[in-house]
Amino acid sequence: MSAPEPRKDPRFRRFRGAAYGVHITLSTLFSLWMIWNVGHSVAAMTPARPPAVTPPLTVRECLDAADGHWRNLEAEREKLVHVLPARKVDQEWMRFRSEWLTRLRKSESECALDSRDPARKELRAVYKQLGKVQDHYTIHAVQYAGEVGGAVDALHAAFDAARRNTHTQP
Repeated sequence: MSAPEPRKDPRFRRFRGAAYGVHITLSTLFSLWMIWNVGHSVAAMTPARPPAVTPPLTVRECLDAADGHWRNLEAEREKLVHVLPARKVDQEWMRFRSEWLTRLRKSESECALDSRDPARKELRAVYKQLGKVQDHYTIHAVQYAGEVGGAVDALHAAFDAARRNTHTQP
């Protein structure tokens, strides 16, 4: 057993214990509150999967739908990087993401991805990869807006100012 630390006065032991208890209680409550809010926020941004539709679409129709979702996702990513102000990319992406996921979930329900049909195995892989790419694009949009966005917007402003000055000078 180690010797008690000489700086800790034994008269204040109850107060130290109470302070630790209050600290642990408040930290736990804050952590639980944050976990609840993040979970609630993610649930609100992620649409539910609708029930499967019968009869399902053919594999070709499902692949065409997945290709359409991919093209839409890629077009929106390019728009976010090249058209919008960089600091607003994450907000705009989250709006787009919810709408896009709703359409994707609808296609998934129409394609019977949970079917045991061997022809649907590759189709499941396509839709799974499509979801993964969308997740990576979401991370990219948030990082781009938060970390790079200010510098990109400042660069665009500098270009605009320089172009205005060249038009006024001979």
